[in-house]
Amino acid sequence: MKRLFLMLIASASFAAVHAQKGSIRIQPAIEVGLPIGDFGDFAKVGFGGSIKGLFGITPAGSITLYGGGTFHGVKDDNDAHASVIPILVGYQHSFNGFYVEPELGLGIYGASVDVGGVKVSSSESAFTYALNLGYLINNMVDIGARYQAGSKDGSTTSLIGIHIGYNLSLKGK
Repeated sequence: MKRLFLMLIASASFAAVHAQKGSIRIQPAIEVGLPIGDFGDFAKVGFGGSIKGLFGITPAGSITLYGGGTFHGVKDDNDAHASVIPILVGYQHSFNGFYVEPELGLGIYGASVDVGGVKVSSSESAFTYALNLGYLINNMVDIGARYQAGSKDGSTTSLIGIHIGYNLSLKGK
């Protein structure tokens, strides 16, 4: 896990150094997480938010750094909740407004339950990957969807994420 974290830091540093040639954008977004697979068997639809940094390296390509989270209720138990918090590095390539963006990184998967007034919680980190597809309207509003999965010890937590975000330019176009 330490190697993965160091790899993420190195990738983000590399992106920051080489991004000076292109645009730098920040994108806050609201998110909806639709649990699928085993995760979908017990978790409800989740809601949350994210922030993404986009560091332009070519006119059509950006290195991305993503952090966010969705928070889910648990079916048949109003006192239990699950959370999915990914920290991912990726590459976004645009094609006339449409884009594709594979990402890799670390996910923190948590659960909590309130039992008789006592809150019990736990979390695990796991290798996480995602594939985003989306469309950028007027180079400002981003509407997209992603498949995201975290795997550890033979278990996978996966969801379909839907987001709407707004690009804020810090440098360049």
